[in-house]
Amino acid sequence: MAALNINKSEQQISGKSQLTKLYEIMRETMEQGFYGSVEVKFEAGKVTIIKKTESIKI
Repeated sequence: MAALNINKSEQQISGKSQLTKLYEIMRETMEQGFYGSVEVKFEAGKVTIIKKTESIKI
C-alpha cells in the first residue's frame, strides 16, 4: 500500500494542475497493469491524499 501526500505548496496550485497530476498518476497506474484500488481524498475542493492499495491475483 502506498499513500501519496500533496504538500502545502502544491495545494496552493490551481485545481487544473492538481487534476493534471492526478491524471498522470492514474495513467501510470493503468500502464503498469495495476490490480487494486485507488482512493482520492479531498479537502475544501483540493486533492490532499491519493491512496493506492494493490491486490495480488493468483
